[in-house]
Parts: sequence; C-alpha cells; structure tokens
Amino acid sequence: MRPNPIKADGLEGIDLGSSGGLRAAFAPGANLILHSLTLAGRELLAQNDGLSGYAQRGATMGVPLLYPWANRLSAFRYRAAGRLVVLDRDHPAFALDPNGEPIHGAHPNLLRWEVLGRGTGDDGAWMRAHLAWERSHTAFGLFPFPHRLEYHAVVTQSTVRITVLLESTENQPVPVCFGFHPYLRILGGSRTQAQITLPVTRRLVLDELMIPTGETDAIEPGPRALGDSVWDDGFRDVEAGARFLLSGGDGQVSLRFLRGYPFAQVYAPAGSDFVCFEPMTAPTNALVRGGPDLQLVAPGETYEAGFEISVAP
Repeated sequence: MRPNPIKADGLEGIDLGSSGGLRAAFAPGANLILHSLTLAGRELLAQNDGLSGYAQRGATMGVPLLYPWANRLSAFRYRAAGRLVVLDRDHPAFALDPNGEPIHGAHPNLLRWEVLGRGTGDDGAWMRAHLAWERSHTAFGLFPFPHRLEYHAVVTQSTVRITVLLESTENQPVPVCFGFHPYLRILGGSRTQAQITLPVTRRLVLDELMIPTGETDAIEPGPRALGDSVWDDGFRDVEAGARFLLSGGDGQVSLRFLRGYPFAQVYAPAGSDFVCFEPMTAPTNALVRGGPDLQLVAPGETYEAGFEISVAP
C-alpha cells in the first residue's frame, strides 16, 4: 500500500490505501477531514455537499474533527482552566446552530494541518500530521490555551484508525473537549433493513435547546432496528473498546472507541442514509458547564484519544 498525493474540489489531499481494500482520502487544508472512504470503489461515507461545502461552510460530510470544542455551547462565554473566555458572536471564525448558539468550534478553513510524514509499514499505510495552536493562530481567541495536536491515521485492508494526541506547550492547562463526526452511510441505503447496535447504558437528558441538563436516564444496550427512528442523543460512561455497529443489507460498518472517548453522540436525522457514532472527549457544552467531565491536560502532559472504523461485507 502506498500513500499518494491527490486533489479533490481544488484542495490538495492525501490518499492512503490499496486497490483491493479500503482507500482513505484526507484534506490537510480543510481540517484534515477524512472526506472519502471507499472499498472496491464504493463510498462508505456520506458526501452531502462535498469537500468544498465542508471547507467553505462546515457542511456535514465525511469524518470531520470538531475543534476546539464539539457540538454546541449554551453561551458565548465560558470559564475553563482558570480563564474567562468571551466569544464575539459576530466573529466569522465559528458557526451558529439553529438556535443561534456557537457550534463545532473553528471553521474548517481555519484549521490547516502540516503533514509530517506518510508511508507504509507492517500495520498498513500511515500518515502523521500536526497543528500548532499558538497565540498567532487565527482562531486562538476562541480557545486561548496554547498546545499542539498530532494526528495519526493508519489504513489497512478493512480498517482505518485515527489517533489524536494533545500536548500542552506552555505553563497552563488545556481543556479537552473535541470529538469526531463519522457520517457512516447505510450499506445498501435502506433504513428498513438497517440495524444499529449501541454499547451504552446511560443517556444524557437534554433540554429544549439540546443541551445536557446534568441528569441521565437508562437505555438498554444492544441491537435495534433503525427504521424510521430519529437520533440526536448523547451518552456517557462509554468504555474503552466499546463497538458501535451499523448493519445494512450489503454489509456492516463498526466504530470502536479505542481510548480517550468516554462520551458519545448518536446522530441519525429523519430520512438520512447515514448514521453518526460520534467519539467525544467530553459531553456537549462541557466548556460552559465545567465540572469533572471536562478534563484538563496539565503543562508538560498529553492526552491521547483514538477510534477505529472497520468494514465487513
């Protein structure tokens, strides 16, 4: 397997994989999004408005990293790691949800990664990249905590594994509240034949603005038909190694939480041909709410989080 430079929607990219197995395409200039994952030429990720739509407007597609926070905030200010941060609601660096609240951190076109290396090894084709979140960064004011991110992707015949390492680079702690949105297509496209399996037991209770209240309720783990069901639910206490499954008429895709993601969001809007199993380092609104669910990386320390997508016919 050999990684190759590619171009998609006018953006330079990196292609990892082989003709007989998975092929994964990343765009370093658009937040290093995994924008295409194919098996034998068949796309496994929802494309929606495509890579250009994601790069320009943050439109949902592929497997984007949500950074520096995932999902929505309930206010335009937060206090974390001893700092009060006030967001300018008119600043173009972030988007607003339908209720006018900040959502998904910095716009993708502000998050440009430097590729440090790529190649092949015993584990498969790999790529390593980094993002320096320094005081000079355009979006630093959204999250004024200097640090460095490292992104490592490995693609084999049937899996893609993504690991993110956060390292504090100055003498102050860094809050950890990022996540990913893997838009996994239903293989075969039919909701009536699709089934999801959730390895969770505690669901976050949400208010009318989709913000966690701090309470939870019980949910029965295991498989269930997708059908006409609608999902936009958060879960806590997700164990390392937990595997979420999406089964369709033409195969199965799984997403395994390897480490560092104790929270999850499941998103499947009405009529969608995809399901998102979202690895989350913290619950929605953790920056504003604070408390023990918002982890901090102390100076000189690191935080590592990883997940893996696997495909079976």
